[in-house]
Amino acid sequence: MLHGQVPGALLPPVPDLQLDRFVVRDQRDFWRPAVDRARLWRQDVWVDLGLLTFARATVTLREGRLISKREALAALPSLGAPREVVDDIARRRYGTPPGPPADDWLSHRAGTTRAFLGPAIDALVTTYG
Repeated sequence: MLHGQVPGALLPPVPDLQLDRFVVRDQRDFWRPAVDRARLWRQDVWVDLGLLTFARATVTLREGRLISKREALAALPSLGAPREVVDDIARRRYGTPPGPPADDWLSHRAGTTRAFLGPAIDALVTTYG
């Protein structure tokens, strides 16, 4: 938050169980089916948000706290995310903007991301669902 009141002053608290159920449902019902749609994962936005949302969901369920996107990016390697994809996200979001990506990199990144994210979401849902 950059300006204004803290969220707690504007929104009622969400019970932990309600938040946990939402997080699991979002991973299971939105993100897991999306992993099977290969063409989506050639786009930066799907790679970034898919992995960052997974990391944020995992930390929320494990530790009962909400984290920023930057914190999620830092958590991804410890969750087993492919380092080359995590580094790519960091460069694009926080580093020097790269030139246009090569088509073979987009295909490789998409496959690598999907190969990680599918089983990772399945395990998260099995553990916390």
